[in-house]
Amino acid sequence: MAKRALLVLVHGSPRPAANEAMYRVVNEVKRRDIFPIVEVGFLECNSPSIPEAIALCVQQGATEIVGVPYFLHTGTHVAEDLPSLFEEAQKRYPQVHFRLGPYLGRSSQLTEVLAKRAVEAGNFE
Repeated sequence: MAKRALLVLVHGSPRPAANEAMYRVVNEVKRRDIFPIVEVGFLECNSPSIPEAIALCVQQGATEIVGVPYFLHTGTHVAEDLPSLFEEAQKRYPQVHFRLGPYLGRSSQLTEVLAKRAVEAGNFE
């Protein structure tokens, strides 16, 4: 039986407070018990790095790792860096199945959030 892990792939920031909102979202996902293992891996500036977070998943017995990029756009990190990191991980852990999901910005729900925020910002009453 596969033991699935969710790995949230985040850019990271040198400002510690910048990651607080992301951690709130990740903690809510953890509470939903969709994945027995949930980790965050940072591309830059913070720990654990994505390779370190992958190792943490494997140490906890993950046989499948689903990476979800916590990114809004398909820039170089989403298009090249993250797939490369997953390819390297696949070579390092051939017994683990890796899947890279779509980045958050591909969700149509973000259109609704943007529209809502625009309306909120326009309310000057």
